[in-house]
Amino acid sequence: MKSFSTPSFRIAYSCLLIAFLAYSPTAFSQGFEGYYRFPDVHNNQVVFTAEGDLWTVPLSGGNARRLTSHAEEELYANFSPDGKTLAFSASYEGPIEIYTMPVNGGLPTRWTYESDPSFANTWTPDGKVVYQTRSFSGVPDYQLVHIDPESKKKIRVPLSQASEASYDASGKTVYFVRPAYHRNVTKRYKGGTARQIWKYVEGASEAQQLTLGYAGESHHPMWHNGRVYFITDRDGTMNIWSMDEQGNDLTQHTEHTDFDVRYAKVSEGNIVYQWGADLWVYAIASDQDKKINIRLTSDLDQLREKWEEKPSQYITSVHPDPDGEKIVITARGRVFVAPVKSGRYIDFTQKSGVRFRDATFSHDGKSIHVLSDESSEFEFVQLPSNGIGNAKTITQDGKVLRFGGVPSKDGKRLAYKDLRERMYVLDLKTGLSTQISTNDIYVGNPSWSPDHKWVAFVQAADNMMAQVVLYQVETGKRIFLTTDRANSFSPQWSTDGKFIYFLSDRSFTSLV
Repeated sequence: MKSFSTPSFRIAYSCLLIAFLAYSPTAFSQGFEGYYRFPDVHNNQVVFTAEGDLWTVPLSGGNARRLTSHAEEELYANFSPDGKTLAFSASYEGPIEIYTMPVNGGLPTRWTYESDPSFANTWTPDGKVVYQTRSFSGVPDYQLVHIDPESKKKIRVPLSQASEASYDASGKTVYFVRPAYHRNVTKRYKGGTARQIWKYVEGASEAQQLTLGYAGESHHPMWHNGRVYFITDRDGTMNIWSMDEQGNDLTQHTEHTDFDVRYAKVSEGNIVYQWGADLWVYAIASDQDKKINIRLTSDLDQLREKWEEKPSQYITSVHPDPDGEKIVITARGRVFVAPVKSGRYIDFTQKSGVRFRDATFSHDGKSIHVLSDESSEFEFVQLPSNGIGNAKTITQDGKVLRFGGVPSKDGKRLAYKDLRERMYVLDLKTGLSTQISTNDIYVGNPSWSPDHKWVAFVQAADNMMAQVVLYQVETGKRIFLTTDRANSFSPQWSTDGKFIYFLSDRSFTSLV
């Protein structure tokens, strides 16, 4: 099966498009491409979320029409069986609750007042709103609940750990996901909390698991004409597959590779789904998919300049220089040098499309070591702290996300960790890194001795207690400085190098 459109790398392209719009009144009248999420489809009409609001557009594409305009987000809109009403989740009054509104717009009606967020799933064939919530569970598990708009009664579906529901035409059989979405951002996750698709027939004593034999993710079931369509990454990328009602006859329908299919709904033989920043439609009968060309007509209020009452909330790291006269600040992917008392402020990282992280001064304060993703991977670069001069690339071997960077007292090395909980010492002259420790749980808090011969850092013991470890750079010798019977962390050397100060959870004095 071939796709009719090439990948649109919308997320990067949007920045250029917004700049163009500022100088093109014609472009505003024709609309612009946005970032589209959480679609649903009914016959030839599509509803989705963009700019935090609900929009509708014909299945054939075109200019979308905005339905909501509240400052908070409206999500997970679902058409009623007759296509006249939308059920969705929103936080108009604070909590995320279930609302309905006419498909052509109007005042939303609130239906839930739960103690936990409520997420709209679908409608039953006879017109009941179906949502998932943890409000009725004794343990933190989602359950499915029906709301009858006529009687206003709630009926709990007798299932534990049930979410992402889809009903067959009779309304007697529900296909659902168990366990619920685990919020794990790791791609190709395979583990005990991977989502699986189950089937429950009304009146049965047990539910039946359909996606047996695959340890990865299977989710967003969609029943249509005797088959269950769903999203899974069995081919290495999240795509749309289907199976029969007993979990057999697996068939792959889409073949995307660059981005995962993230959300999907079906109606009248058409599956509308999110891929990248776009919405696509897969026609079951013709076995073809194509992008829905959607344009938004908006005043882009979210891009207007605004006054920030607490700009400090965007600061991700702060480090002083060796003399205590200046600080280097990392905020919103940019680096700033600011005086402690008075002096010149420097902003020297105004590169478009480049994010900087974890900036710190060198041992003499003349340079700044910072992580930059200009090469598409986070690499260490060196910047002049006075803002005069060019950046110097230190590393060119980034494959795993790196964090921090603590310079040695002689300015020759840098200690840092990566996402796989490995501690490294980087030679600033050669750009080569030496792995000094690895741990399945945690490493961090590197600190250099005054004579730059030792690195103190923290790693988790087998019992997950945090221990302070010493590493001798020249010999590779390691010494476990603290016990694994109590947590110890944040080591810092005394100025003469004879002592190491650290924090520890070893005082068990109770106030009760």
